[in-house]
Amino acid sequence: MAKADVLARVRADLAAGHTHMAVQRLRTLLAALPDDIEIRELLTSIYRQTGNPVEAGRWGFLTGVVRDAELVAFAKANPDPWQRLRLLHFQGDTVHLSEDAAQRLVQLADEAERSGPPTAWSGSYRAPSRKRGVVLPCLFTLLVLGVALFFASVGAIKVLGWIAE
Repeated sequence: MAKADVLARVRADLAAGHTHMAVQRLRTLLAALPDDIEIRELLTSIYRQTGNPVEAGRWGFLTGVVRDAELVAFAKANPDPWQRLRLLHFQGDTVHLSEDAAQRLVQLADEAERSGPPTAWSGSYRAPSRKRGVVLPCLFTLLVLGVALFFASVGAIKVLGWIAE
């Protein structure tokens, strides 16, 4: 679907008050066009209107419409500069950014470099081992099923006895 079609649907969603659907459409479009500043600005305004300064700061970071409070909220929610860089999802050239946005991006990249290499995953990829055994729950289940089967058999025999009389 073309960008113009998606933006028309977003505007219709916003007119109907469906901000969640509008955000979903914009984020999907932004996945295809990660360097599109117009989409980022629209997404920033929606998050601002819905009272989410962290996401407004995230998506407005590379635009000229972001507010200082939103940038602070984004940085506070994501203190690791490498994480903030990853969250921006920007792959383009700073030539297409405003002077302020380009300067913010360069400062963030410098901060990330000064902080050292990004943190690496140090956890295990194995599934956690089970702490308890499965024998006792299985025995309980068999016992309950056995009792239920016994009562069902007794009931069936009684019904057949009544029918035979």
